[in-house]
Amino acid sequence: MKTPNVSIILCTFNRAGLLPRAIESVLCQSYESWELIIINDGSTDETQSLLDEYRQKDSRIIVIEQSNQGLPQSRNNAMDRASGNYFALIDDDDEFTCEHIHKRVEYFEQNPDVDIVWGGLVPQGPQERHYVMDMEKPGQKIHLSDCFVSGTLFGKVSVFRDHGGFRKLVYAEDWDFIKRAKEKYTIHQVYFPTYLYYIDAPNRLSDLYSEGKEEAIKRYRDRGRK
Repeated sequence: MKTPNVSIILCTFNRAGLLPRAIESVLCQSYESWELIIINDGSTDETQSLLDEYRQKDSRIIVIEQSNQGLPQSRNNAMDRASGNYFALIDDDDEFTCEHIHKRVEYFEQNPDVDIVWGGLVPQGPQERHYVMDMEKPGQKIHLSDCFVSGTLFGKVSVFRDHGGFRKLVYAEDWDFIKRAKEKYTIHQVYFPTYLYYIDAPNRLSDLYSEGKEEAIKRYRDRGRK
C-alpha cells in the first residue's frame, strides 16, 4: 500500500455497539488515500473481536490494543504511529459523511498556510441537547457547532507533533489543544457540514461533565476498567 496522505485516528473504550457506524463512515470516504488507526483503550466488551474482523476487510485499518490510558494519551499514541501528512479525528460514537476527508484535503490544498481546521459539526439528536457547558464562560452554555469538538479537527501531522499533542486532562483536552495552538499556528474554522455528532449515545463525556464535572467522568472510566 502506498503511504497514505491522511491518518484518521479513532480511539475507543467499551463501545462495541457503536463502533461499526464510525468505521463504516471512514470506509465510505470518496477520498481514498487514508489509513485508519484504531486504538482499543483497554475495552472489556466485544470491541477487539469486532476490530479484528474489520482489519481483515481493509488493509488500511491498523488496530492497536493497549491497557487503559485515557483518551488524550490514546490519541497521542495513535499519532505517533501516523504516516500521513494530515491527521483527522473521529469519535467512536460519531460519523463522517462520505465527503468529510475530501473537503478538508481540498481546503488545505487551496490554503497551504493553514495548519489546523475545525468545525462543520452537525448535531444528531434532540434540539434541547444541542448546547453544552462553555469552557471559556463558566455557568453559560454554547451551541455544539461553536465548540472545538475534537472529531472535527483536521491538520498537519507535523504541527500536531511539534505542538506536543493532547495534554492528559480528564475533560476538554480538545479545547485545551486549540487554545494553546492558537498562540503559534494558523487555525481556521470551516463550515462543511460533514461531521455527524450524535448526542443520544450513553455516557457521553459532555453529559457526564454536566452532571458531575471531572469526578463523574472518572467514576465512569473506573467502572469500565473493572
